[in-house]
Amino acid sequence: MDIQDYIKKGLDAYYDRYHQVTEEGFCRWMRPDVPDEMKAADGDDEWSIWRLVPSIVTKDDIRALENEFGLVFPEWYKVFISTYHHYFDVVPEQGLDEPLHSIKDMYNPLLCRLGYLPFTWDSEYGNILCIDLNEGSDEEHGAIYEIDHDILFGYDEEHTERNTLKESLTFLYPNFKAYFDHTFLVS
Repeated sequence: MDIQDYIKKGLDAYYDRYHQVTEEGFCRWMRPDVPDEMKAADGDDEWSIWRLVPSIVTKDDIRALENEFGLVFPEWYKVFISTYHHYFDVVPEQGLDEPLHSIKDMYNPLLCRLGYLPFTWDSEYGNILCIDLNEGSDEEHGAIYEIDHDILFGYDEEHTERNTLKESLTFLYPNFKAYFDHTFLVS
């Protein structure tokens, strides 16, 4: 299976599923200050419908981000963050200007120190989703967990042990592909 093709098709399908414009002129993919290269149509309005644009994120960019986090990212995640520029609301946005900025904001010293890659949040409940990199980083491993941000930020960043943190994690998916399928392919 070609991972990039799979992710591209999934993101395209997700975008298309919610691309409808209401009678009031609203679309889920509208936002202010969309760069011209990402506008779905030319317009003078402050708010524009954005479109998916092929990513310019390079392997070197990802390697630098891995160094910042002190982790080696799973292949599925690397491909995911280097496929498209987007403004999806279920994962950190990746606009054309500083496409990895919102992903860098996901960094958490405790999670990263203990081998968990924080990659998105549940804005409704305040949970942070992370990949367990100690379980492996291939398609079959690297389970996805969530933790309430209030609980996470209550831990001592330097002294909390992995077993203590694990007690506060809730298992969600067996790997990133399962998370991707559920989030982007299942309506």
